[in-house]
Amino acid sequence: MEALDQFVSSMFTEQRLPFWAAALIFTVIGHFMSQSVFTRARAYMKGARQWFWWWGRESQVLHPLSAGVALGFLWPDPEGRHWPQVASCAYFAVAGAVSLVLWVIIQGIARKKGITLTLPGDSDKPPAS
Repeated sequence: MEALDQFVSSMFTEQRLPFWAAALIFTVIGHFMSQSVFTRARAYMKGARQWFWWWGRESQVLHPLSAGVALGFLWPDPEGRHWPQVASCAYFAVAGAVSLVLWVIIQGIARKKGITLTLPGDSDKPPAS
């Protein structure tokens, strides 16, 4: 039990800031992409590039993972531990996976309180005068 406590406390140190920053940013970007870019309407709208929107929507769970891998290539060794490149990619890919869990937790807490989460700018149209 002491090892678990030590692990949890080590995850919330300043050294882990790149991990949590990436996870939170991926959470917000993922919500935006699902609500505004890869929408259900676009995924099922008939057209020449309908396959792109359909696959974009169907593969949304993989987006934060692949964004994490890409960030790992751009930001090698985020904690200064002399990691190989693959470790940096895995580090940020796990942050992408955590972002998926964070979003589910945030939505669940908000639903319990009767709050519907929307992005800024999402609103109803004003009534016609």
